[in-house]
Amino acid sequence: MDISVAKAVVFTGAGTTLAVARRFTEACALPSLVTDITPLSAGVPTFCAHDLAVFAIPSYGGRVPAPAAEKLARMPLVDGVPAVLLVTYGNRAVDDTFAELADIVSARGFVPVGGAAVVAHHSLMVDVAKGRPDAEDLAVVDALAADVCARLAEVPSAADAALTEIPGNRPYRAFGGVAFHAAADPQTCTRCGVCASVCPTGAIDPADPASTDCDRCVTCLRCVSACPEGVRFVDGGEALVAARAAFAERCAPRQPSYRI
Repeated sequence: MDISVAKAVVFTGAGTTLAVARRFTEACALPSLVTDITPLSAGVPTFCAHDLAVFAIPSYGGRVPAPAAEKLARMPLVDGVPAVLLVTYGNRAVDDTFAELADIVSARGFVPVGGAAVVAHHSLMVDVAKGRPDAEDLAVVDALAADVCARLAEVPSAADAALTEIPGNRPYRAFGGVAFHAAADPQTCTRCGVCASVCPTGAIDPADPASTDCDRCVTCLRCVSACPEGVRFVDGGEALVAARAAFAERCAPRQPSYRI
């Protein structure tokens, strides 16, 4: 089948998932469009028959991040557009993320034809997977791009290149969020509003950006990475220090990036 454009849809907090998506589209050697759907106001691009859709998301507790799932579930229906599933994870596991993502996009008419789990520096447990994705991880992304493009060039439709097995369980594992959330120092916050503009859930009031609605916050930490003054942080104190130490010990062995 003829593929003319690689269109990536990305949900990203600290930016590593975005970097992985860009690496994939570049490796495809096709014209590309990368759309960051993380901010609440951002929309999902439209797709047509000659597009290769790339859905890139981080695994949150083994699941698709809720704000991403909600947006993707509202995408206009398509008819057999091939899709690649890119899942980044913080050196623990992806659990049911692939299954959930495949179910969401398949329900909109996309056909999963390839995917990869790519280890990336954990945005919350910051001592885990430092420096990743590294060259070994990115080689997996490059190989996936080459394989998907080659297979699609040899078949008349995405259905002929569809994945036959997608890892994960149904029902998906329960995920109740995390106990730690982003906050800001009200004494140094300049009220510029950048954090509010990039938040995926509206957890930050543009009129009072030094505050965070913890009931809405999904701890993506996009606001922390986007703050131009560097005054946003994860609020957790000694409990966060202990959680990071325990997680780092449990997830110390290097986990691989791999294709599905």
